[in-house]
Amino acid sequence: MRTTVLVPVEKVFCDAHIARDGSEEEATESLTIAGHAWDLCLEHGVVFARYLMDALGAPAQPEAAPVAAEESIPEAEHDDQDGAEEDVTEAEPEVCPSVMITGEVPGYAWDDAREAVRRMGYEVVGRADDSTVLIICGEGAERATKKLQDAVEFDIPCFDARKPGAFRDAVCAGRFKGGDPLPEPVRKGAQAVRAERSTAKTEAQAVRDWAKAQGYTVNAKGPIPASVRHAYRVATQTSKTAA
Repeated sequence: MRTTVLVPVEKVFCDAHIARDGSEEEATESLTIAGHAWDLCLEHGVVFARYLMDALGAPAQPEAAPVAAEESIPEAEHDDQDGAEEDVTEAEPEVCPSVMITGEVPGYAWDDAREAVRRMGYEVVGRADDSTVLIICGEGAERATKKLQDAVEFDIPCFDARKPGAFRDAVCAGRFKGGDPLPEPVRKGAQAVRAERSTAKTEAQAVRDWAKAQGYTVNAKGPIPASVRHAYRVATQTSKTAA
């Protein structure tokens, strides 16, 4: 006699998809930072990896090229009469120009702006090097002191993405033209730091109040999950647009 036993199968869904539009996309990996963990699908795993590499100035790890089996290459036959040897010069690897992006580009999500730059043939980096040809400055670029210092040190031209439509026009044209002045780095005094902390606390409380009203579970103290913050920003931006 056969007996059918139903065993419940637990599925883990991507927190980023749930926060964005409530869709249930199965998670494939987990991101843990400071004791807090988020389940992510492959797509958002790549997005968050790029974000951390850009924010921390870590270069992207190149994929390891497959090692081909050594093949015996017969030596070229030489004409004993002229004795000339063929001059074989190895081609230098092509260096992909890189671009620094700092601040928020108006009208673009964080990852969308960087992906648009990559599609134009640039590598997006967090700190400048000899291959960096441009720094794109968006809203809040003045807070990225180290990137601005790099731009001065390497004499890198600036593209001001805060101008209405400038970034979109450059993407459509397929090229960026540097030549704008660099923003002045922010120098914060003690009073400014205290004011900023107070603003951050007020915003955090607003996020907690909104999250509780929407049915999210958040702690009264401590860090707020990134998925909840993202959902709050999307909701508030939608409300402002509708108004």
